[in-house]
Amino acid sequence: MTPFTVAFEDIKTTIKNDAMATYQFGTSVAKHYFCKTCGIYTFHETMRMPGHCRVNIGCVDSVDAFSLPTTVFNGKAL
Repeated sequence: MTPFTVAFEDIKTTIKNDAMATYQFGTSVAKHYFCKTCGIYTFHETMRMPGHCRVNIGCVDSVDAFSLPTTVFNGKAL
């Protein structure tokens, strides 16, 4: 996921055959989007910034996610 948020109007999604689905939990403010065909988690609308999302870089055409610097987040240690 991107460490930054992007406004929905600044991204373009290409969805074939109605393959995108969403799920929500808790307060139902954040929306999590995934592909109904393969299950990949593509992006989510953030709870802290509704109208903005964080994007799974692996789903962005022409971006080699493996060539980007990464930060490992250890959620278990919270």
